[in-house]
Amino acid sequence: MKKIMITDDSAFSRNIMRQIIESGHYQVIEAANGAEATALFKTEKPDAVTMDLLMPDMDGIDAVKKILETDPEAKVIVCSTDKQKFRVKEAEDAGAAAFIPKPADPEKLLEMLNNILGE
Repeated sequence: MKKIMITDDSAFSRNIMRQIIESGHYQVIEAANGAEATALFKTEKPDAVTMDLLMPDMDGIDAVKKILETDPEAKVIVCSTDKQKFRVKEAEDAGAAAFIPKPADPEKLLEMLNNILGE
């Protein structure tokens, strides 16, 4: 079973994402901020990561960069309410594989995960 790490400072958002992702038959781990995500990425080695942008300690852009330093093949989907064009471009420039606005459409999120993971 493929493992997905959800990174979001909102426990409510993580819970919604967990329900969506588990319905696609993925295992889920959670991180509450970018710093936690980068540490967990090294130990848990998830197959993909969803990343919020606006978080305390370390924002999503910095976390994407750190994760990709650890593993240049990492698959990160930025999932944020901040969907301004410059933020989407910033996420892409940091190396994110995709961007999906919050609240995430369940079908689109699962389709994106399936595509990114070659399922």
